[in-house]
Amino acid sequence: MRDYLEVNRDLRAMLRDAAGLPCRDVESIECLVSAGEWELALDTLCTQMDTYGIAPSEAGLEKLLGLGEELSVDVRGLLRLPR
Repeated sequence: MRDYLEVNRDLRAMLRDAAGLPCRDVESIECLVSAGEWELALDTLCTQMDTYGIAPSEAGLEKLLGLGEELSVDVRGLLRLPR
């Protein structure tokens, strides 16, 4: 697994790319990232993206899927993507 700073940076970048999330969700996810709760942060980010109909870009989706694989988070299932 990559180091702490890389994972934090990537999660924060994904959060910035998810334009349209309510401020309260962004703040909650930021708190999870800061606390090192990366799996929960990624799970919450994907769930909220699905809830608000925010589709990641192709590059963003690749990043989400890669980090999900690293953290054992089912990004594809959370975003309701075909398998």
